[in-house]
Amino acid sequence: MRVPATILFSFILLGTDLLSSTRGEMFTALIHMEGLQDIERNLLSQLHNYIAKEKEKLKVLESFAKRVEGALDTMGGDIAQHLHDPVNAFQLTNRFTNGWMKMHEIVYSDNGQDFMANISVNRHSFPTEEDYSGAMTALRRLQDTYRLKPTNIAQGKLSDKGLPMSSFDCYTIGKKAYNEKNWRHTRDWMLAALERFDEEGGDPTGTVDIPSIYDHLSFAEYSLGNIKKASQYTRELLQHDPSHERAISNREYFNRVSREEPDKFVDHEGVLDDESEHAVYEKLCREPAPIPSHLHKKLICYYFNNKRNPRLILSPIKTEVAFVKPKIYIFYDIVTDREIERLKELANPKMHRATARNAATGQFEPADYRISKSGWLSGSDDPLGYVDRIDQRIEDVTGLTMSTAEQLQVVNYGIGGQYEPHYDFARTGEDTFTSLGSGNRISTLLIYMSDVEKGGATVFPGVGARLVPIKRAAAYWWNLKRSGDGDYSTRHAGCPVLVGSKWVCNKWIHERGQEFRRPCGLSRDV
Repeated sequence: MRVPATILFSFILLGTDLLSSTRGEMFTALIHMEGLQDIERNLLSQLHNYIAKEKEKLKVLESFAKRVEGALDTMGGDIAQHLHDPVNAFQLTNRFTNGWMKMHEIVYSDNGQDFMANISVNRHSFPTEEDYSGAMTALRRLQDTYRLKPTNIAQGKLSDKGLPMSSFDCYTIGKKAYNEKNWRHTRDWMLAALERFDEEGGDPTGTVDIPSIYDHLSFAEYSLGNIKKASQYTRELLQHDPSHERAISNREYFNRVSREEPDKFVDHEGVLDDESEHAVYEKLCREPAPIPSHLHKKLICYYFNNKRNPRLILSPIKTEVAFVKPKIYIFYDIVTDREIERLKELANPKMHRATARNAATGQFEPADYRISKSGWLSGSDDPLGYVDRIDQRIEDVTGLTMSTAEQLQVVNYGIGGQYEPHYDFARTGEDTFTSLGSGNRISTLLIYMSDVEKGGATVFPGVGARLVPIKRAAAYWWNLKRSGDGDYSTRHAGCPVLVGSKWVCNKWIHERGQEFRRPCGLSRDV
């Protein structure tokens, strides 16, 4: 049966003003959101002052209103008789010359000037609509990656300190998904909005109403092929708004389908499990993959001094072989807490939206799949010498020269911050970092500058490796084989941060200058 053109499942016009995009990237790094607490505390203080002054105004207005009511009651219907009393005449005159004029002055007085001035002064520090949109997308990313129920997210169950979301919050996320034609997210977040609406006893903002929620739910289920549920939500809508024209038309359509094509009047739940790289990546983010028992004996820990390096003999590095192929090492306590704080201090004013390398152009550009901010540091940025000491330590432990390596890149991940699967090296046919003139990236050293409460693992989807961030530790692997060919098993990703703040520091080491430190072998595959 062909769906008639008159079916009113047209796109519901939504208030997209809340989702308009302006420049703003605060959501890409938590450090740039931390200052909002002081601003909000100051604004709250100003708002309380404004409310107190307005309450005082209302008291004066209410007191005057009662006096006038009393006078009018006394006056009755005989104004002439009332005015025979000179005191009454005086009071009437006084109420107009002083009382009502005073009320006029009070009503027109502006107690909000200080508050508005404070808003104006701090407006440039406020999150933008782009930040708001990015934060909504981040919550949906966390929902998918960690298989979370939006109803649980909305109840503030992600952490012990989580605050519940309002029905308006959930509804707005659902609207954004609706505008993007993401029907599953539309359904999930509208259901969360419905639950929160019931728990709150309504929407405090007055923006959300039950019929609108059911309207979105019905269309989302219809678009997902769940005709039966779409019909159910349409009936629910009509119970709250019997005159809703679109719902009436849709009910007639659903009734026809149930009579004439009952095989279509069913629900189809989508299957989330698949074997795509993205699905494997998300699964690794949730849980580690089992390691074959025959590899366990190769996953060892030892103290490493890199062939008796003078700086490591008395202070060898605690080392773990975390994975066999590719060989992934963990160097524990490779930096100190003081060094970490110094790197943050130096990088903070340099933080910008982190970029990813465009394989086609070789240029570094902002990318939606990399949600973070980064700052680059060289030895010249630090008169105290912390950066140089860390570079020297990396050279000692890797045995590679830092003269052709990239600067330290300090990264802070934002709300749901992640970096989807990628290679650190340039593949065949891609620009091999020509602008740097130092060849391809031979290896990566990734320093974890913070523990992460939940999420934020580094995963290698192709091989099933998973590294949990441990503060002061560093992960290390070779991107290139000895032949200079790329090792495609090193494709990796940074999982979204679920709870906490993730800081890392990357050091990408290039192949120029390593000819005698890591010479070619006899086999191209080694």
